[in-house]
Amino acid sequence: MTPDAWPPAGADDWLALVEQTLRGRDLGELSSTTRDGIEIQPLYTDGPERPAAAAAAADPRRSAKGWDIRQPHRLAAAGDALEELRSRVEEDLAGGATSVELDIAEGVDAAGLDRLLSGVDMAVTPLALAPHADMDAAHALLVLAARRGAGLAPGSSLGLDPLGEWARSSRRMDCAEAAEWAAQNVSSGSLAPGVAAFTVDVTRYSDAGATEAQALGWATATGVAYLLALVETGVPADAAAGLIGFRLAATADQFVTIAALRAARVMWSRVVTVSGGSEQAARQYQHAVTAAHMYSRRDPWVNLLRGATAALAAGVAGADSVTVLPFDHASGAVDADGSSGRRLARNTQLLLLEESHLARAADPAGGSFYVESLAEELASAGWRVLQDVEASGGIEAAIEGGALAAAMEESWQRRLGALRTRSEPLTGVSEFPFLDDPDPTRHGSNEAEDAAGLPVRRLAEPFEDLRDAADRHQSATGKRPAVWIAALGSTAAHSTRTAWAQNLLAAGGIETQGATGVDSPVAAAADFAASGLAVAVISGTDDMYRLRGTATASALAEAGASFVALACDPGTPADLLATLQSAGVGEVWHDGIDAAATLERLHRTLGVA
Repeated sequence: MTPDAWPPAGADDWLALVEQTLRGRDLGELSSTTRDGIEIQPLYTDGPERPAAAAAAADPRRSAKGWDIRQPHRLAAAGDALEELRSRVEEDLAGGATSVELDIAEGVDAAGLDRLLSGVDMAVTPLALAPHADMDAAHALLVLAARRGAGLAPGSSLGLDPLGEWARSSRRMDCAEAAEWAAQNVSSGSLAPGVAAFTVDVTRYSDAGATEAQALGWATATGVAYLLALVETGVPADAAAGLIGFRLAATADQFVTIAALRAARVMWSRVVTVSGGSEQAARQYQHAVTAAHMYSRRDPWVNLLRGATAALAAGVAGADSVTVLPFDHASGAVDADGSSGRRLARNTQLLLLEESHLARAADPAGGSFYVESLAEELASAGWRVLQDVEASGGIEAAIEGGALAAAMEESWQRRLGALRTRSEPLTGVSEFPFLDDPDPTRHGSNEAEDAAGLPVRRLAEPFEDLRDAADRHQSATGKRPAVWIAALGSTAAHSTRTAWAQNLLAAGGIETQGATGVDSPVAAAADFAASGLAVAVISGTDDMYRLRGTATASALAEAGASFVALACDPGTPADLLATLQSAGVGEVWHDGIDAAATLERLHRTLGVA
């Protein structure tokens, strides 16, 4: 049959196949919701008639030149070796990076920057200062550009973000002073078109636990504050909008990231145009950064997948520049100079640009019913957050009064609950952890220390803390904490729940022994007693539990088990569980339990500090 001869298929045909696959279960089981309560449907057959994102498109020049591959570099103290950092910057640029972001310490002046950037053509290579509130650093970069005579390349940014720094550090900052300084440099010609003075750092909010809509609303409110401050100094709306760039988080949730970046452009375009700016000026400059909070210390190689997915999403969404953090960003470099992490971060983007040609399409996500619908809903939700902030006095009032921090804490606690119950699973951490992961010698973390205000809340931390405690126990005793699995019946019968229990225990750094299947309670007790362990977990089917569960639990207790747990399902009959608990089962474990709390209790039982 040729393709032309295939019968047309519609939504009803798809639904019929889905219902056949679901075998009586409800179609709603295929739906999910975002952290903002937006429903993700299993199928989209329609979308917005006139998608707002289509009118707030990305820079069309991307299809010719791609996006900037922006590599981050950090100088932790003014006395650090500038020559070493200079060589790393030049290595990145020679290896395919097209842009540099510098996180420099206070006290680095124009002479220090000149040494650091001695091999960089500032008129060609966009340079961005990581978000900060130090006008001396911004001034130093401008002074250096003036000395070299060619100015800063378009796409560069001085990185001033006084309100973001206020939120992050709890030190009050004044954006009016920064706006006045920027206006003076615009008037003098030191700040050329295409170079931003301000960076609205959305990653501060995302890394502290904000939802996508919250981050969008607060970022736009921050942009509004900078825009108003610049206009009040006499800078025209078009020029003021061009002085503001946005630094957004890209996560491994691919489609939510695509929709969020599109929603950010929609919201900013609306702000600028109602402020009297042109449609050209309303185009938002977006620097997407793979979110630090999604990086794990344990099994850091999985971060390569997270970073690649986030980079792909940022590219599809139309970001102007993209930073992929090294896979060992949270764990510390796996080699002495961090070159492996930086190289793989660069190459991730080079593959997307030069082999997948991802930037060749002007708007890869345009026309997708799913993406367009989600972008509209996120923009609407983010706009409501913006309106609430403005109604309460603006972003400064939200920061100073604690409303922003309180809202973020509430959002984080909800997400923390999902992480602890593993309803939001983390591969290599809470799901499929590599228990025997060799912990290579680290050469210092790339993460900055948490400030007094908004922290960086990594998703993996609850389970990494458990793994760290188990490792300390092993170092102190010479043995990894362990439990015995009394698997009832044949491998085919018990393997599903046995594997589930082993996966759960490994997330807490606990190894399992046994798990081979026994044919009687007496055999289970004998094997357990021979192991010398103190804790046992029973696994098997519900039918096997009815047949041997009670006797097995009693036999294990008589054999010296100080604690017995049972692996089951949420739907295991309550009467069966009650019978087993009366026979000595201390806890029942199944999907949906607070896995972190369960493992914390088990650690105490096993003497893990």
